[in-house]
Amino acid sequence: MNNRLNIIIVDDEIGIIDTLKANLSDHNVTGVLNSKEAINIIKKERFDLLILDYYVDDLTGEDIVKKIREFDNDLYILILTGYADSVPGISTLDNLDIQNYVEKTDIKQVKINIKSAVKSVMFMKSNREKKGETFAIRLKQLRKNFNVSQEELGNYLSIGRTTIANYESGFNMPSVEMLEKIATFFGVSTDYLLCREVNFPDVYKKYK
Repeated sequence: MNNRLNIIIVDDEIGIIDTLKANLSDHNVTGVLNSKEAINIIKKERFDLLILDYYVDDLTGEDIVKKIREFDNDLYILILTGYADSVPGISTLDNLDIQNYVEKTDIKQVKINIKSAVKSVMFMKSNREKKGETFAIRLKQLRKNFNVSQEELGNYLSIGRTTIANYESGFNMPSVEMLEKIATFFGVSTDYLLCREVNFPDVYKKYK
């Protein structure tokens, strides 16, 4: 697994951004001072962690989180605030779709919470990758479902059993022609074998 996370920090104080960047040098970090610019960047690029000041500009942390959750439900969000009395932590966690909250006047605690957030995100990414579907996994599962041995599949494809074993171990990928033959054998699409998702435009969703 790639241990470098893509992190975006949104705060109206450049000093805070620079301090946090220095403590996240092992990762790819983007700092932004403007909330609307940050939302546009998050729409265009893939981030693992958002460190968000509750009061950035005319948009509050609540506004920003709601806008982001309209298009990204996976982003881990850590809220920072210097106004603990007006933005109490428990109610912020209860009311917003975020994962963590910390009072930013305590920089030591901020660093601890960020380190915890980084570890949480890396753990979640690791689990997704372990559980993630791959061609190798789908081929092996199809073969078991149809009760077909590696040798039998190899005979149909005119290739050796070892080649099938290498496919299922993830060492090799079949050619496009071979992929089509495998799809035909099991009665599935090549997209299914390659674990591709078909994303329908919104206008078609009601017909699904």
